[in-house]
Amino acid sequence: MELPYRNGEFWGWGDAGTMQRSRLFRLMFIVRELKWGRYPNARTLAQRLEVTARTIHRDLDVLRDDFYAPVEFDRSRNGFYLTDPDWVPSFGDGGVRLGAGEALALVLGLQALESVRAHGLEEPFQALLDKLPFLLPDPVSVDLGALASRVSFFFEPARGDPQAVGERLARLREAIDGCRVVRLRYYTASRDEETERLIEPYHLRYYEGAWYVAGYCRWRRDVRTFAVDRIREIEVLPETFPPPSPERFSPDVYFGEAWRLQRGAERQRVVVRFRPPQARYVRGRVWHPSQDARDEPDGSLVLSFQVLGTDEIMRWLLQFGAGVEVLEPPSLREAMAAEAEAMLAQYRGRGERPAPSKGQGGHGADVGR
Repeated sequence: MELPYRNGEFWGWGDAGTMQRSRLFRLMFIVRELKWGRYPNARTLAQRLEVTARTIHRDLDVLRDDFYAPVEFDRSRNGFYLTDPDWVPSFGDGGVRLGAGEALALVLGLQALESVRAHGLEEPFQALLDKLPFLLPDPVSVDLGALASRVSFFFEPARGDPQAVGERLARLREAIDGCRVVRLRYYTASRDEETERLIEPYHLRYYEGAWYVAGYCRWRRDVRTFAVDRIREIEVLPETFPPPSPERFSPDVYFGEAWRLQRGAERQRVVVRFRPPQARYVRGRVWHPSQDARDEPDGSLVLSFQVLGTDEIMRWLLQFGAGVEVLEPPSLREAMAAEAEAMLAQYRGRGERPAPSKGQGGHGADVGR
């Protein structure tokens, strides 16, 4: 059975049709806890992995019997540990093999990531593809050429010099993994200026052809988002910081509250009406986690959102031209009208172009898009 992928994890179907973490993920998680010397026990592992303690004991048996893991229980620490800290799972003959569906999912995932570019992992990805034939059982093979002719992906190419962005991503991954403070010399496009920042990096995100790092900026005293290609210099410092708790930073919450990346200081309700021709294309897609949709008798579609800042949602709405109308809030409606008037004056040649509308309170200065 092929395993679905959700929130960065492989999942499988339980006996009752409910979703549960796959055994492969659980084994990897348990090995990580053991390698890090956390002395996990069946109860704590069961809670973290949302399974029963009996399932954890079966997983431990698999590690011992199939992977020869030197797992023992320390009664004084009330947890399991590795008697040989240097042990690693074996993936040779008799080890883990990929099924046809898993191999296909892996190749498709690599193809999608390859189309992004500038991720700094090109060589490891190619090495993984080279090893793929050795991870397949004898009767199973994957024809990469035939697959490429049937399925393809396109993502907007990553912004910035690929080598420079890849190097900065590597340094940021190092800092995030080690909870290390980084010093940046950062270019803010909206102000056309460079500043030096000390940030505690939390998370990397790829969005619309650009890489971003979210982290606590000690200058702004807040979590901000920085475009990686706008980083002129980067230094990973010896200083460390405590790992952020879910309450301090959660990618789902942080990015979910904004329209895409930029966050304003005030949460606002945005209500827009799409005319019938545009509604046919917009309907049926969730554009934001807070979305609420209502169909009108004339075929138009009314969508409402709750977002922090409206700069980005305004840019999104402008692509629909006269096919969309902002109903709320008044400030966004006025900003859209001002931009429409400026465009009309420019195309009809009415002398000087009116000043563009002011931003709606997003953090575009730090995002630097």
